[in-house]
Amino acid sequence: MFPAPSTRAAHVLLRLRQIGALLPLVLPAPAFAQAILVAPQSVVMSSRDRTGTVELYNPSSRAAEITIRAVYGHPTTTPDGDLTLAIVEQPDSTEPSAAGFVDAFPRRLVLQPNQRQTVRLLARPPAGLAEGEYWARLVIAARDAEAPAPPTDSTGVTIGLTLEVRTIIAVNYRNGAQRTGVQLGELSASATSDSLVLRAPMQRTGTAAWIGLTSVKLLDASGAVVASQTMQTAVYQSISPRFTFARRGLAPGQYRIAVDMTTDRPDVTQSTLLRAPPQHAETTVTIPSSGG
Repeated sequence: MFPAPSTRAAHVLLRLRQIGALLPLVLPAPAFAQAILVAPQSVVMSSRDRTGTVELYNPSSRAAEITIRAVYGHPTTTPDGDLTLAIVEQPDSTEPSAAGFVDAFPRRLVLQPNQRQTVRLLARPPAGLAEGEYWARLVIAARDAEAPAPPTDSTGVTIGLTLEVRTIIAVNYRNGAQRTGVQLGELSASATSDSLVLRAPMQRTGTAAWIGLTSVKLLDASGAVVASQTMQTAVYQSISPRFTFARRGLAPGQYRIAVDMTTDRPDVTQSTLLRAPPQHAETTVTIPSSGG
């Protein structure tokens, strides 16, 4: 039921689920990091059902103080093609933000060791909200509920750190019937001294975020697959992720790179998963015999 502990960082697209933040405080050392389990990793609400639930579980031997808030955000990529999460604390009226009308109950709580807690979500959209999909991120921050006992120290002064672990999950609100799609742009591939690097521009079409899988295959001149990778992908607006294959063991010559995108995601609740036609694109890249 529950995913891996939030202290084990996953790929940010999110996989984009876990962010740790160190808060320097004048506190007794040592610091203690909580590992609260959160399920599910995404919640979809709609004008038909404006409620949702999130389950929290504290598997540790210490009580955790938890705060919950909604912010506006969505996955994006850096200029180098790294996946990241864009958080906008104060989105303007042009952004499809649900952060202002999604509430969590309770917002603050203390979770005892081995205790579970259901957090209920309620969407209260403004009157006259236009049809479309609106996005929020639920930030679940956990820290030790009690300060550790001060150590014995001849100086009498200690400076410690309190570790706050944040789990961030997606919350989407659909007002009216929605559809989704994705368009692959022109692929670009290049060979560096040790890698083959692919950039794959992706543009969402339709009215809702595209959630699916991206499969990238590297094929040699005979058509045999010599390397492959699959990435969970969420295209809310547009992204251009980077895919890298190691050159080690690859002979000089021309290679074909094939990209396939599909909405087949067994880890997503099927009743809320929006389907779309698969997408395919290809490009070629050459490994020079000089090794350059």
